[in-house]
Amino acid sequence: MKDLQKKYMEYQMYEEHLKNLQKQLQQIDENIMEINYIKNSLDELSEIKEGKEILCPLSSGIFVKAKVQKTDEFLVNVGSNVVVKKDLEETKKLMDSQEKELEESRESLTQKYYEIYTGLQELQQELSKMVD
Repeated sequence: MKDLQKKYMEYQMYEEHLKNLQKQLQQIDENIMEINYIKNSLDELSEIKEGKEILCPLSSGIFVKAKVQKTDEFLVNVGSNVVVKKDLEETKKLMDSQEKELEESRESLTQKYYEIYTGLQELQQELSKMVD
């Protein structure tokens, strides 16, 4: 009976770990989608003529009108509240680099997910045998 409780607790830990990995994978996918949105926006912005009025999002569903002054210079937060000027190509390279890091993290987490999922299935089989 004690072995059964121990296996069941182990099973619950595996399940919880899988849920956490799913959340992390979902967050990575959302971040990748955001990066792709930013890259598309950079491409679109590069085609806008200086002086043209555009809508800039402040948050979800809230915009402000703004006039474009420069489409080849961006202020990029590089961490620790430090902002640097970058041109279009440098900014796109940064986005590509961030996307690559996220893809690598997703690949690693997916591998861990399947390892734990396999362990969970094995535990489930062990529990079934113990209960029968």
